[in-house]
Amino acid sequence: MPPLEEEDTRKVQTAVSGHAHSDVPVFLPTDADDYDEFICLHPQRAFYCGTLLGGCGNRLSPKQYRDRKCHFAHVSAAERCQRAERDEASADHLYIGRALAAWLKNQGQRGIQPMYKPKMHEVREVVDVLYSGGSRLLRVQLARRSKREWEEADAELRARRSGLDWFMGPDSLLANWQVDRQGYALRIQCRSVGAGREVEVGTQFPDGSVEWTRLTECTLAPDGRVLTPRLLHAKDDTPPPPSETEQQEPPQVALPITPDSITLHDAALAGATETEHFYEVSVRVTARLTLPSWTSFLDSRWTYQPIGATLTVGDDGLWHIAADSVRPVEAEHAPDAPTEPPSTDARSHNEETVTALREALEDTARDCGMVNMATLRKRALLSEDELTIGRWLNLLLQIERPRLPGKPVLSALIKGPDGGPAPFFRDVLEHLGWERNLSDTNVLAVWNREIRRAHAAYRATTSTPAPTPQEPERRPPSRTRLSDSPALRRRAAYDVFMDLAREAQRANDFTYVEQLTVDLEALAVSTTEQQAVHEFTDWVTDQAAEKLYQDWERLAALTDQLNREGDDLHLDQLRRLLHRAEKLAQSLAPELATDERRDITRWREHVVRLAKRPTLSDICRYATTVRLALRWAARERRTTTWSELTQRIGAPLAGLHPDDKVSVLVEVDRETPEDNPPLSALITAHDTHRPHPLYRQVLFNLDRLTPAPEALYMHWRMALRRHFEGR
Repeated sequence: MPPLEEEDTRKVQTAVSGHAHSDVPVFLPTDADDYDEFICLHPQRAFYCGTLLGGCGNRLSPKQYRDRKCHFAHVSAAERCQRAERDEASADHLYIGRALAAWLKNQGQRGIQPMYKPKMHEVREVVDVLYSGGSRLLRVQLARRSKREWEEADAELRARRSGLDWFMGPDSLLANWQVDRQGYALRIQCRSVGAGREVEVGTQFPDGSVEWTRLTECTLAPDGRVLTPRLLHAKDDTPPPPSETEQQEPPQVALPITPDSITLHDAALAGATETEHFYEVSVRVTARLTLPSWTSFLDSRWTYQPIGATLTVGDDGLWHIAADSVRPVEAEHAPDAPTEPPSTDARSHNEETVTALREALEDTARDCGMVNMATLRKRALLSEDELTIGRWLNLLLQIERPRLPGKPVLSALIKGPDGGPAPFFRDVLEHLGWERNLSDTNVLAVWNREIRRAHAAYRATTSTPAPTPQEPERRPPSRTRLSDSPALRRRAAYDVFMDLAREAQRANDFTYVEQLTVDLEALAVSTTEQQAVHEFTDWVTDQAAEKLYQDWERLAALTDQLNREGDDLHLDQLRRLLHRAEKLAQSLAPELATDERRDITRWREHVVRLAKRPTLSDICRYATTVRLALRWAARERRTTTWSELTQRIGAPLAGLHPDDKVSVLVEVDRETPEDNPPLSALITAHDTHRPHPLYRQVLFNLDRLTPAPEALYMHWRMALRRHFEGR
């Protein structure tokens, strides 16, 4: 083969999908027979040597071989990638973080945030998954640590979080210490399944055995502990020691519910996943109802009884009902309830309502317009009292699902009474996967963006070719036939993404343009289309270079400030400034900030040394005890040493930095009258009858008369004499 280009030898098995900073991992199987399945799962082939993998961020290309292992190769071999780990386990920290986040969401938790590079840790050492608004934490310890380091980290995390649970990686030896502490330990690992990696959780007990199970089979207890099936059901094994909460409260159990023992009212959709729907229902107390995803949506106007249900109490204080299905019943005293259970006609009416609302919103999108709630009610032939806010939410969620990549939120086209987003729009976003408690500014930004996306998407599907003179009888193709053409669907998708990319470029939204460019590269076919995409690629490259230069300038300014002011800053101020510099340095290539990284390393070591020194509160506390000890020594008419003070006080005085010893003695004598000898004169150098070496500096810092070096001994002897004479 002619040497057209140098072969890339940096063969890797894992990458990230979408963009260089993505946390979506992909695993390329080594067997050529699995290659086609992998490509079907990732048709866009947007693979990168991700920064969260410790990689260079450049594009990767999957390579298929029959005579050797399939692998990824860097598209460009111009730069040498410094990525250390490249095997099939090199992206396990991303698989674990995403799997734990999805599992917590299925457990009904909110405010979930995986972190792959927590403070003071490097990538692939630790994975933190915060939830419950950051008050609780799951920590995955992947790198090896000593028992002391683990105990210090555990104490620090428990001081800042209301809940903490540890997972130990395959190479971690800390599980044995965790077993000693609580009677069991949780391990975590990944194994290859087809073209992916599956996360497994292991339960380790004192006998050293580990029982592995899928993460999806685990349960989150009300007190925040992760419980595996072994912990829940094993009766013969040694159970973990009960916590204080368990000693005070009875264990949670599932209670069977017969169909006639309970009725459900006012069902309102509270959330959904791919496999389940969650409802808020009234059962004398507020409860959450979980139904399989194949069941029809419940109507808040009807009354239901659960079938095959169990009842538990969750840590959110709600009764949790999990049912196989529900059946409609007649409610004798329910206000405003129908006198007959919902029939097939009623369900058909609900489907017709959804269809009517969807068509109205799609027509509005094609006209590039907006619609108010009253107009939609008329289109659906519904009275005002039939559409409460909860009913609106229920219907619109049926319209928005299933959620597909690039699909706009049609609910954004509904105007509220004040001309802004409809009152239920925030709830629609949350149920579709947006984060909870979005600010008004963020809701408005999403609303405006989704309006533009809806207009662009449906405008692209309305352009139909006019009939030619040779075929006057041919009718324009319907939308159904139009959507059946792959070429037209591709062109429509290309136009939508191109419009979005232009809008994002005008708004200078670099990240969004970069993401859209990846999609456009896969859709562009003709030379004209590819040239248009290349213009966006060039713009993204120029913006990235400009941002890189700006980041380097900011980093240079921060390190210059560190070098000029660092010695005069308080430790907390120094840490904040150093953290800003480190964060910027991480986003830059090593060769772009060699001098700055060297300065950051030097200041980081300096901060570590400073952190080991006592704070001002420690200095004052030491000074109080030293003052009492020195007054006692004066009454006994004798001297003392730093070592003796350390033994008497129980504080590490002898090992203090000389500057800290001076600070302690200055505080000791700060209130000593000027006509009295300083108490610090009672400290001698070791066991010799000489003043300690810091005595002259203490006098200077107290603004006292500081004798010349040759006169220091006589000055010190006079101070001792006055102490021993009681003056």
